[in-house]
Amino acid sequence: MRSLEDSHHGTRGSRQAQARRVGAYLTAVAIAAGYDVRRRQGGRAQLAAVTGLSLATVCRTLDGKTLPLPSQLTKWAAGLNLDHRVMLLESGFIPEQQQLHLAGREVAAAALSPDEAMNAWGITDPIIRRTLNGTIVHAIRLQEELDADGGREAALRG
Repeated sequence: MRSLEDSHHGTRGSRQAQARRVGAYLTAVAIAAGYDVRRRQGGRAQLAAVTGLSLATVCRTLDGKTLPLPSQLTKWAAGLNLDHRVMLLESGFIPEQQQLHLAGREVAAAALSPDEAMNAWGITDPIIRRTLNGTIVHAIRLQEELDADGGREAALRG
């Protein structure tokens, strides 16, 4: 957890505003996901459990009192089933000038390794992971072969 006083970027006021924006965004997303994040309603403790963050960190973040660390943002995204990049943009964590730069074009999804994809899907059984990993690796190789042959096949069809 990063206290507002610890950040070396921006003024204290801009850091406080950013913490409030991130907190408001995560609160709205958590409510939309079915968590009752009002104090003493249990939703904050449930969020702590699904994100792996401490209850104090969850509370301070939702209340806009602190900015999450990058590793904590990843846990928020995983716990709430959010796309990390979308979360960064919509919460205002990425500065506005970068948002404007990205607004005119579609942001390509980052390539995931098979392990990252299985983690995101919540697949934990080692046998299923091994089987799926082999299938994904095989599918990637087949697609690469098709892409390499695609120009030749298109010329023959054209």
